[in-house]
Amino acid sequence: MAVVVNVSHRYPRAGSRDEQLAVVRGDWPVPEVDTPEAFAESDDAQELLDAADVLVAAASNEIVDVQRITGLQVDEGGHVRFETADEPALVGLVGRRLRAGAAWEPGESWPVKLVEVSRDLTEYLDLAAPAEPGTPGAEGAAGEESRAASDALPGASDPTPVGVSRDLGGFHLSLTDDGDLVVTAPPGRSVTVVAAQIG
Repeated sequence: MAVVVNVSHRYPRAGSRDEQLAVVRGDWPVPEVDTPEAFAESDDAQELLDAADVLVAAASNEIVDVQRITGLQVDEGGHVRFETADEPALVGLVGRRLRAGAAWEPGESWPVKLVEVSRDLTEYLDLAAPAEPGTPGAEGAAGEESRAASDALPGASDPTPVGVSRDLGGFHLSLTDDGDLVVTAPPGRSVTVVAAQIG
């Protein structure tokens, strides 16, 4: 599951990164919990703990931040503050709109949702609605330009990528015959490669 939080009226788009993270990590309420003791006995709190994998922050149903949850703290009022780290694999979600079921509907006011998603990072990309025409990741000219740029990369066509390819958040990924991964970023975006940790 993903923890999706509504930061619509508090997220400082022009603020510093520390100010933004302070809002995203938040002091989030748990239903009918007002003390640490009540948190420890709450089924809703247990469900939140079980879901504490990825934190998705949205303002007006637009994703503004995605963080890997590394822990949490409960304050004297029973509110949760998440401890997080950047999640480069999901940066493509930022700027996209939440899909139906994850988005807030008119009349919904509780600022925290738990959304069913497997723990496979690529499944979290399904939290976003499909890209609209004319936006990065949409089918059409933008996708064709991305593929054309991929073909122009040195070594991208030698060896020829096999039939395994995928578009994720505007990025185009292709797997070559020898197991190399070719990633083409849309204009204005970058790619971060993170080595797997051993141990």
